[in-house]
Amino acid sequence: MRRNTWLRPEKGNPLAARLLIWIALHLGYRATSLLRWPVTLYYAAVYATVRRASWHYLHRLHEVGKRPRPHWGMVLAHVHAYSTNILDRIYLLSGRFPHGNITVSGQEVLLEAMQEGTGCIIMGAHIGSFDALRQFGLDSSACFRMLMYRRFVGATSRFIEALAPDFNADIIELGQPHSMLTTLKALRNGEFVGILADRAHDDSRSIPVRFLGRDAPIPTGPFHLAMLTKAPVILVSAIRQKNGTYHIACRRLTDTLPAETGSATSENELLPHMQAYVRWMEELCLHHPYAWFNFFDFWEEGL
Repeated sequence: MRRNTWLRPEKGNPLAARLLIWIALHLGYRATSLLRWPVTLYYAAVYATVRRASWHYLHRLHEVGKRPRPHWGMVLAHVHAYSTNILDRIYLLSGRFPHGNITVSGQEVLLEAMQEGTGCIIMGAHIGSFDALRQFGLDSSACFRMLMYRRFVGATSRFIEALAPDFNADIIELGQPHSMLTTLKALRNGEFVGILADRAHDDSRSIPVRFLGRDAPIPTGPFHLAMLTKAPVILVSAIRQKNGTYHIACRRLTDTLPAETGSATSENELLPHMQAYVRWMEELCLHHPYAWFNFFDFWEEGL
């Protein structure tokens, strides 16, 4: 069975992406929002993997007894939420999304981390909007860097990201020779480093952790980083609300993870913290089921 099936070229039509961006910037949000259902139907019709991954995930929610039995209308609603996320990206990265439409709770944990001066790991997941998190980081007084794996970024994302000329300036690209040294330097300088910790890139190791009733591979790298640097870990999510605003919620995973010893850190040392992270993901999925944007074989069981 093939592993890490998200490691493949990004889906999308470059010409359609250019047209969507033009409409968004010249005709406004209301006109562009009319295109969300056509985009949804296109993705659902053309990309069978997207349909199957959505069904698989919604079935997991049903199995744990928290959501109704999935049907194809729910799959379309799930893909529609992703289409909305793409549209919001255009406005967030072009600076046209109203700052007042992003609210924050738990901000005190970030302020405490800033006062400690030890740097901080902002740990998220592919649930909700990364770009709303980025906007929040830009608006904060702390220096904010983001660890990202960029190898398979497609033309659609590159066109949208070009709306923010400084988008790449604060990104530390994973999988590069300098990635770890740059990250360590940033944390030692008291900076905030963000990472979406639910996917492992091809050089990373993962261990199975129970998620929505089944074991899923969760990367160990972010947790090794926290142990190595002794930086506090804060879980942060940015979820779109029904009124079109975003709510960012922050809470500590832990003050610090136990420091790594000279010998290899055992899975038993990492597992409790990884389980706490996964429980946080489960809470988000149960409360916001359509905010999950991992449209691939997350559990590696075959789609």
